[in-house]
Amino acid sequence: MKYYKPENAGSGQYGICVKCKKAPTKEGYDGCLGTLPNVMNACCGHGNDSQAYVQYWDGRRIAGKDAITEQRRIVDN
Repeated sequence: MKYYKPENAGSGQYGICVKCKKAPTKEGYDGCLGTLPNVMNACCGHGNDSQAYVQYWDGRRIAGKDAITEQRRIVDN
């Protein structure tokens, strides 16, 4: 399986993340995030926090370091 680098962020994970070393879920989500409740899509940034994001079904979008904080909050709950 190919390694997934920051320059690929946002295109659906298809290889092992260079940061967390996890493969994508069977649905194609980032392995470190899995399926996030009430989230349309998200990206961990794969080692580049500025490329991380969380996009909610209601249209809200959080990006960068704020997205990393939000992802941790969601995953920890």
